[in-house]
Amino acid sequence: MSKVYDWFQERLEIQAIADDVSSKYVPPHVNIFYCIGGITFTCFLVQVATGFAITFYYRPSVTDAFTSVQYIITEVNIGWLIRSIHRWSASIIVLIIILHIFRVYLTGGFKRPRELTWITGVIIAVCTVSFGVTGYSLPWDQVGYWAVKIVTGVPDAIPLVGPPLVEFLRGGVGVGQATLTRFYSLHTFVLPLLTTVFMLIHFLIIRKQGISGPLLRVFNTQILFIYIFIIMAVIKKPNLSDPILRAKLAKGIGHNYYGEPAWPNDLLYIFPVVILGTFACIIGLATLDLAAKGEPANPFATPLEILPEWYFYPTFQLLRTVPNKLLGVLLMARVPAGLLTIPFIESVNKFQNPYRRPIAIVCFLIGTFAAIWLGIGATLPIDTSLTLGLF
Repeated sequence: MSKVYDWFQERLEIQAIADDVSSKYVPPHVNIFYCIGGITFTCFLVQVATGFAITFYYRPSVTDAFTSVQYIITEVNIGWLIRSIHRWSASIIVLIIILHIFRVYLTGGFKRPRELTWITGVIIAVCTVSFGVTGYSLPWDQVGYWAVKIVTGVPDAIPLVGPPLVEFLRGGVGVGQATLTRFYSLHTFVLPLLTTVFMLIHFLIIRKQGISGPLLRVFNTQILFIYIFIIMAVIKKPNLSDPILRAKLAKGIGHNYYGEPAWPNDLLYIFPVVILGTFACIIGLATLDLAAKGEPANPFATPLEILPEWYFYPTFQLLRTVPNKLLGVLLMARVPAGLLTIPFIESVNKFQNPYRRPIAIVCFLIGTFAAIWLGIGATLPIDTSLTLGLF
C-alpha cells in the first residue's frame, strides 16, 4: 500500500492537498444551517446518479417515451425506486436551495467581498429550476405534454422576439418530437454541464474567500474578537499580531484561520452524518410516496386541471390570474433579476446582522408572504385563488 501511495505522491503531491484540506478551521459562529449548501450538492449528485441510470432505458421519442417510463417502473429491477428517488430529490434540492438563499440573505453572506458567490449561487438556482421545467415533459404523459405546451408558449407575450423564441423552444410551430428532443438535450447535457461549471466556480470562490463572518460588525475587529474570546470557546484563537490575518479580517475573508479544526470534527463526523441523513430522507420519501404513472399524452384532450410541481405554484398563479401576459412574464422575471441585484443594492449597508437591516428584512417578509399566498392560490379554483376564499 505504501508503494501505491508513494507512486501518487511523487506525481501529484497528494499529501500537500490533504494537508491543505485538513489545515482549514471552522469559525465558531458556524452552525447546522451552514450545511444546507452541502445538502444541495448531495442532492445534485443523487440527481446525476439516478438520472444516468434512467437514461439506460428511457427513449426520447413521442411514441416510446411514455412506454419506456412505464417499463422502468414495472419491469426494471428497482426501477420504480430509482425514478421515485429522482423525483423526490428534485423537489428536495429546490427546497434546500430556497432555504440556502434564505440563510445567506438573512445573515448577509452576499455582502462585499462575496458578491460573486451570491451571483453564481443564483445562477445555480435558475439552472436547478430549469431542470424541473425540462424534466417535467420527458415522461410525455398528459400533464407533461400540456405543461410543456404552456411553458413554451409563455415567451409569446414578449414583443418582437417572443414568437421566434417560442418556435425555437418547440423546434417548430407546435409541440412534438423536436420539442421533446430539445428538452431531453437540455435536461441531460446542457443543464448538467452548466450546473457543474457554476458549482465548481461557486466552490472555488468559497474556498478562496472562506465563510462569511458572524452577525456583527465584522469590520470592527474589536467587537469580533470580544465575540470570539468571551462568547465562544474555540480551539485555535486568532493571532492578533499577524498583520496578514488582520488585513483578511478587515476585508471579511479571514474567518477560516481560527476556530475548530475542519479535520476530523467536521469532515469526518458531521459531513457523513449530514450526507447519510440526506440519503435516508430521500429514500424514505421515495419509498412511501412513489412517482405517479400518469396517462399517455393526448394533444386532442385538454386536461380539466393542470397543476405543476409545488415550486412552480407562484409562477403558475401569476400566469393564470394576470390579465396582461407580458406583465405576467415581467413579474416572473423580476425574481431572478432581483436576486442578482441584491448585493449591489444592499452595498450601502455594511451590516450583516438582520436587526441592522430593517428595510431588507421587510422586503424579505413581503416577498415570502407574496410567494406563499400565490402558491396557495394556485391550488384553488381561479375565482377564489386571489382571495384564498377568505373574503
